[in-house]
Amino acid sequence: MDISKEEARDSLDQIQTMATRTRQTIASTYDSGLLIMWGFIWIAAFLGTHFFGAWAGYIWMVLAGIGCAVTLVVCWNQFRTAKPIKIPTAEKIGWRLFWFWSLLFVYIFVWLSILRPHRAIQLNAFICTAIMFAYVVTGLWFRSYYMLWLGLLVTCITMVGFYLIPPSYYCLWMAPTGGAAFLATGLYIRFRWR
Repeated sequence: MDISKEEARDSLDQIQTMATRTRQTIASTYDSGLLIMWGFIWIAAFLGTHFFGAWAGYIWMVLAGIGCAVTLVVCWNQFRTAKPIKIPTAEKIGWRLFWFWSLLFVYIFVWLSILRPHRAIQLNAFICTAIMFAYVVTGLWFRSYYMLWLGLLVTCITMVGFYLIPPSYYCLWMAPTGGAAFLATGLYIRFRWR
């Protein structure tokens, strides 16, 4: 059976459209909830840091710890139940992502021990931009361009806050902008990609 170039191109376009829709459906099911959760965590943690500065370390540890635990549970459940047939490549990618994020946090502590930031705002801006770099890389790896753009946007928001906002208002800047960027992305994916 011979098919024309146009029929072949049309078939490839349909396959690409289906792959994009599948990726968007998965993102709207799992990623949107996690982004919304992290948006609320950032908003609460930055506001808590602003109003209860002496407790900032504990606030971030508790909220980020809860966020990491929920993220791990959701990802584990997605990995365990999302596909009836185990695909070795998907399993390898899942573990690579797990180790990538785990090692990123190890390296953040290594870099912090080398850099030794003197101000809390430096510490926070460094951690935010390092995590956003991971979003950018993950977005590029998986063609999840919303992660790429979210990472770039929050990096820019962080840099504006660091360089242009008075330090005493940095957390008040980051709560509604950085946290809202996560929240808005999650809500957009949840309601527009279904």
